[in-house]
Amino acid sequence: MLPRVAGATAALLLIAPGVRAEPPAAPTASAPTAAPPAVSPSESSGSFGDRFFRGTSPGELPTEKLALIATLYVGAATSVGVGVATLFSASSKHDDAESFKHSQPRYFCDDLASPACATYRRLLDEERSRRETGYVLLGLGGLLVLGGGITAELWHNDAVPAVALSVGPGELTLGVSGNF
Repeated sequence: MLPRVAGATAALLLIAPGVRAEPPAAPTASAPTAAPPAVSPSESSGSFGDRFFRGTSPGELPTEKLALIATLYVGAATSVGVGVATLFSASSKHDDAESFKHSQPRYFCDDLASPACATYRRLLDEERSRRETGYVLLGLGGLLVLGGGITAELWHNDAVPAVALSVGPGELTLGVSGNF
């Protein structure tokens, strides 16, 4: 499911109107114009949000870099969203376990083999499992955001990775090169 969502998001980023991996081309100089306006340093580097995709290296933003980083960020958002939903579900299971406990007679779990105690323990186990899954998904989302940020920073904008596939008798070799 996650690869489909990431792929769809990357495709939307690449074909959506107005979204570009490279800055728009400058207009041709057919008519004489006045001197270009002074550009402040903050305007020349783009907005702060651009750094999440471009990093700090100058140059054209490669489409491959944009697709990979967008996929990492979409995966992070999905992971965090599902993690939060799982934590809410764990809270609901905790409420179910507490209301079940209060509906039972006092000391109902003295006999651990009783059906009421087994049901209560099952509810607590489900709550614990969902809570742990939610925390893992939140951590995974954080790691994916970190991976997207590190990739944006370390992948130079003008460098495009090259992939080579070599097939020989009884041998398959895959090579990846680029500037990181």
